[in-house]
Amino acid sequence: MTASHPLAAAAFAFALLAATPAPAQFATPEEAVTQLYALYGTGKTDLMGLPNEPKVLRRFFVPAVVQGYQKAELIDADFFVQGQDFELSDVTVAAATVTGDKAVIAVDFKNMGQPLHLDFELAKGKDGWRIADARTPTGDTLRKMLARSR
Repeated sequence: MTASHPLAAAAFAFALLAATPAPAQFATPEEAVTQLYALYGTGKTDLMGLPNEPKVLRRFFVPAVVQGYQKAELIDADFFVQGQDFELSDVTVAAATVTGDKAVIAVDFKNMGQPLHLDFELAKGKDGWRIADARTPTGDTLRKMLARSR
Protein backbone atom coordinates (compact mmCIF):
# COMPACT_ATOMS: atom_id res chain seq x y z
CA MET A 1 0.00 0.00 0.00
CA THR A 2 1.46 3.37 -0.98
CA ALA A 3 0.85 6.77 0.56
CA SER A 4 -1.15 7.70 -2.52
CA HIS A 5 -3.76 5.04 -1.78
CA PRO A 6 -7.02 6.78 -0.72
CA LEU A 7 -7.48 4.63 2.40
CA ALA A 8 -3.91 5.22 3.50
CA ALA A 9 -4.32 8.97 3.04
CA ALA A 10 -7.57 8.96 5.03
CA ALA A 11 -6.00 6.89 7.81
CA PHE A 12 -3.03 9.26 7.94
CA ALA A 13 -5.32 12.32 8.13
CA PHE A 14 -7.38 10.68 10.88
CA ALA A 15 -4.20 9.86 12.84
CA LEU A 16 -3.10 13.49 12.59
CA LEU A 17 -6.47 14.73 13.85
CA ALA A 18 -6.46 12.25 16.72
CA ALA A 19 -2.95 13.33 17.71
CA THR A 20 -3.86 17.03 17.72
CA PRO A 21 -3.88 18.28 21.29
CA ALA A 22 -7.05 19.70 22.76
CA PRO A 23 -7.22 23.49 22.56
CA ALA A 24 -5.38 25.20 25.38
CA GLN A 25 -7.40 26.77 28.12
CA PHE A 26 -7.60 30.50 28.32
CA ALA A 27 -4.49 32.64 28.86
CA THR A 28 -6.32 35.15 31.06
CA PRO A 29 -9.38 34.95 33.30
CA GLU A 30 -11.02 37.74 31.27
CA GLU A 31 -10.58 35.71 28.06
CA ALA A 32 -12.42 32.73 29.59
CA VAL A 33 -15.44 34.81 30.59
CA THR A 34 -15.46 36.88 27.38
CA GLN A 35 -15.37 33.71 25.26
CA LEU A 36 -18.18 32.20 27.32
CA TYR A 37 -20.42 35.17 26.55
CA ALA A 38 -19.36 35.06 22.89
CA LEU A 39 -21.32 31.78 22.71
CA TYR A 40 -24.48 33.82 23.35
CA GLY A 41 -23.78 36.84 21.17
CA THR A 42 -25.59 40.11 21.60
CA GLY A 43 -28.98 41.18 20.36
CA LYS A 44 -31.18 38.75 18.48
CA THR A 45 -28.93 35.94 17.29
CA ASP A 46 -29.17 32.36 16.11
CA LEU A 47 -26.59 31.36 18.73
CA MET A 48 -27.71 28.75 21.23
CA GLY A 49 -25.55 29.68 24.21
CA LEU A 50 -23.40 27.19 26.06
CA PRO A 51 -23.42 23.78 24.34
CA ASN A 52 -23.72 20.84 26.73
CA GLU A 53 -20.89 19.00 24.98
CA PRO A 54 -18.10 17.47 27.10
CA LYS A 55 -15.31 19.01 25.00
CA VAL A 56 -16.78 22.51 25.38
CA LEU A 57 -17.52 22.05 29.08
CA ARG A 58 -13.96 20.83 29.75
CA ARG A 59 -12.53 23.85 27.95
CA PHE A 60 -14.48 26.40 30.01
CA PHE A 61 -14.88 24.80 33.45
CA VAL A 62 -12.93 23.11 36.22
CA PRO A 63 -13.61 19.34 36.51
CA ALA A 64 -16.08 19.70 39.41
CA VAL A 65 -18.33 21.98 37.33
CA VAL A 66 -18.06 19.68 34.30
CA GLN A 67 -19.18 16.77 36.51
CA GLY A 68 -22.08 18.90 37.79
CA TYR A 69 -23.28 19.48 34.23
CA GLN A 70 -22.87 15.80 33.37
CA LYS A 71 -24.93 14.71 36.41
CA ALA A 72 -27.63 17.35 36.00
CA GLU A 73 -30.95 15.95 34.88
CA LEU A 74 -33.05 19.09 34.50
CA ILE A 75 -31.69 22.61 34.34
CA ASP A 76 -34.56 25.10 34.46
CA ALA A 77 -32.63 28.14 33.28
CA ASP A 78 -29.26 29.08 31.88
CA PHE A 79 -27.26 30.40 34.82
CA PHE A 80 -25.11 32.69 32.68
CA VAL A 81 -28.07 34.65 31.30
CA GLN A 82 -30.32 34.11 34.33
CA GLY A 83 -33.20 32.85 32.22
CA GLN A 84 -34.43 30.35 29.68
CA ASP A 85 -34.33 32.81 26.80
CA PHE A 86 -31.77 35.44 26.04
CA GLU A 87 -31.16 38.57 24.08
CA LEU A 88 -28.04 40.07 25.61
CA SER A 89 -26.80 43.63 25.44
CA ASP A 90 -24.30 45.83 27.23
CA VAL A 91 -22.10 42.90 28.28
CA THR A 92 -19.20 44.26 30.35
CA VAL A 93 -16.46 41.98 31.66
CA ALA A 94 -14.43 43.81 34.32
CA ALA A 95 -10.72 43.34 34.88
CA ALA A 96 -9.96 40.32 37.04
CA THR A 97 -8.78 40.52 40.61
CA VAL A 98 -6.09 37.84 40.65
CA THR A 99 -4.67 36.26 43.80
CA GLY A 100 -2.19 33.53 42.94
CA ASP A 101 -4.01 30.89 40.90
CA LYS A 102 -7.50 32.26 41.69
CA ALA A 103 -9.37 35.15 40.10
CA VAL A 104 -12.69 36.95 40.48
CA ILE A 105 -14.37 38.84 37.64
CA ALA A 106 -17.53 40.94 37.74
CA VAL A 107 -19.80 40.79 34.72
CA ASP A 108 -22.67 43.17 34.07
CA PHE A 109 -25.11 42.75 31.22
CA LYS A 110 -28.72 43.11 30.21
CA ASN A 111 -30.88 40.17 29.23
CA MET A 112 -33.99 41.33 27.37
CA GLY A 113 -33.41 44.77 28.82
CA GLN A 114 -33.15 43.63 32.46
CA PRO A 115 -29.83 44.58 34.13
CA LEU A 116 -28.02 41.61 35.67
CA HIS A 117 -24.75 41.02 37.51
CA LEU A 118 -22.64 37.90 38.10
CA ASP A 119 -19.31 37.41 39.84
CA PHE A 120 -17.17 34.67 38.34
CA GLU A 121 -14.56 32.68 40.24
CA LEU A 122 -11.80 31.21 38.11
CA ALA A 123 -8.90 28.87 38.76
CA LYS A 124 -5.61 28.64 36.91
CA GLY A 125 -4.30 25.21 36.06
CA LYS A 126 -1.17 24.14 34.24
CA ASP A 127 -2.89 24.80 30.91
CA GLY A 128 -4.69 28.08 31.66
CA TRP A 129 -7.79 29.57 33.28
CA ARG A 130 -11.16 27.89 33.78
CA ILE A 131 -14.39 28.94 35.44
CA ALA A 132 -14.76 27.40 38.92
CA ASP A 133 -18.08 29.00 39.90
CA ALA A 134 -20.30 32.04 39.38
CA ARG A 135 -22.45 33.89 41.91
CA THR A 136 -25.52 36.12 41.71
CA PRO A 137 -25.94 39.13 44.03
CA THR A 138 -28.50 37.07 46.01
CA GLY A 139 -25.92 34.35 46.71
CA ASP A 140 -27.09 31.66 44.30
CA THR A 141 -24.17 29.93 42.60
CA LEU A 142 -23.63 27.87 39.49
CA ARG A 143 -22.55 24.88 41.58
CA LYS A 144 -25.67 25.10 43.79
CA MET A 145 -27.88 25.26 40.68
CA LEU A 146 -26.18 22.19 39.22
CA ALA A 147 -26.56 20.30 42.53
CA ARG A 148 -30.30 21.14 42.60
CA SER A 149 -30.63 19.85 39.03
CA ARG A 150 -29.76 16.25 39.94
